[in-house]
Order: sequence, then C-alpha cells, then structure tokens
Amino acid sequence: MPKRTTHTYSSEDAAPDGPDSDLFVYYCKHCGSHVLITDTQLQKMPKRKTDKAYVLDKTKHLARLNIKEAGKVLLRRGEGKLEKQFRMNCIGCGLFVCYRSEETLEVASYVYVVDGALSTVAAETNPQDAPVPPCISQLEGGLVQVAIEVEDRAQRSAITRVNADDVRVTVAAPAARGEANNELLEFMGKVLSLRLSQMTLQRGWNNKSKLLVVEDLSARQVYEKLLEAVQP
Repeated sequence: MPKRTTHTYSSEDAAPDGPDSDLFVYYCKHCGSHVLITDTQLQKMPKRKTDKAYVLDKTKHLARLNIKEAGKVLLRRGEGKLEKQFRMNCIGCGLFVCYRSEETLEVASYVYVVDGALSTVAAETNPQDAPVPPCISQLEGGLVQVAIEVEDRAQRSAITRVNADDVRVTVAAPAARGEANNELLEFMGKVLSLRLSQMTLQRGWNNKSKLLVVEDLSARQVYEKLLEAVQP
C-alpha cells in the first residue's frame, strides 16, 4: 500500500501579479472539501483526449493544492502503451480528484484534474450528485467495469464501502474452490438486479481484487445502486 500523506502545495513562481488578480477556488464535488486554488477557470483549461481531464499548466498558472497522495497507478492505453499516474485524493472523502505524471509534485509541470471531480460550490455533498468514482468505468460496447476488493469468510454478504479505488464486498463463503466468487456473483446480481448471464467476473491485481463486468446498465446506474446497498 502506498504511503498516504496530506500535501498542500503552492506554485509560487506562477502566482498572479498584484492584489487584484482573480483567484478561483474549487472543492470536491462529493464532500465539499477544499482542493484547489488557481488563477484560471477549469472550463478554460485544455482537456486530454484520453480521459477528458483538465490540464493545469503549473508553469503558467497558480496551482495551490490541498490533497493527500494516493500512490502510483499504471494504465494501459491504446496500442499497448502504459501511462503512469501519480494520483491525488480529496483529503475529506478520499475521492480521486487529480493526478500527475511525475513522482514529485513540486517538479511536475502539469496537474490533470479529473473531469467532474471538482465544483465551485463548497457544500455540494449529496453522493447521488457526485461524479462516478474511477473504480466504476464505462467500457466500449455499453459494458461497465467495477473494481472490487473481496473479503471472504465474513459474517454476511454486504457492500461495506464505495470509494475512489474500489468497492469493498464481504462474502461468507471461503475463497477455496471458487465458492467466494460464486457467492459474490449471486450477491452482486441481487444488488444490481441483473442475471448471472449479464455479469462476468475477472481476476484483478491480487487474490482479493476482482473486476466485475456488467451489461445493460450505465456507470451512473451501477454507482447509484451500489451506494443504496452500502452497509458499513
């Protein structure tokens, strides 16, 4: 697990000139925590073609961030290319809000702000209005992929957490002989109101990690159904 630290950074070299310069404050759209102060509007920033993230050039604009480090992630892009992301989460709720390409924030030239993660409104706290977290992704062909962390041999089948990185699900069955996988599929079918034929379970990054691919629902619909089912 990456070391998670809270980090406040200001690109002082790009600070706006004079006391009358306009500053824009952005908050986490999920919990309302303060995330970013900059001297330009998000809507005026260029956007990446791959994921529609806003590109904040720290050599030209102020970038005062109030985040916690969330570690490195490798993504496979087109033509088999790997993209390295050093992710940054909201300090309030842990939602993935921005990332960079360099390991050290101070030397990074660009910060990429996740599309839909930030708001100019500080109190927009209704989870139903929050952006769909990265653990739930829309695939081609109308499919939706859900990153799941499974805990077997629990007292009951339940969804205990939905955050930026994964959906945590407990199942009573043991992992041996695929029993936990079978229970996981049956349980998720009930939560999402889907038949087994509409779901595929794939291996994730480790023994507890699974990737659930579902049909006939949008990423937003999956997110809302999972939120309704959470039992901490």
